[in-house]
Amino acid sequence: MHDLAAKNKYVGFLFMKISPEYFALGEEGIREVSREHARDLARFAKQLTHVVCTGVNGKYDQVTMVEADTLEEINAAATAFRTGGKARYIEIVDIVVGMKAPPRALANRPTGA
Repeated sequence: MHDLAAKNKYVGFLFMKISPEYFALGEEGIREVSREHARDLARFAKQLTHVVCTGVNGKYDQVTMVEADTLEEINAAATAFRTGGKARYIEIVDIVVGMKAPPRALANRPTGA
């Protein structure tokens, strides 16, 4: 395992595209699917941050960030998403996994910069 892994969290970014069928469910349908989705991902709730996106090319509709101590936890969260209640409406298009950089001490910064 990477030396930094003992001190720093892994971060996974799940880039997602939402199908038009999801919005066609209407308010009540979306609520029902969302309740099922929340139950599916409850064990990861403290690790997930959802970012609803808009952009120039519309490649992604949502980015979910997963913070974890191990790569296995990120994989488990992505798998739960792919097999959960919203999986038939939301596709994970791309995944990027990295590690939080260690804090930089002020003492290590060059003076005059």
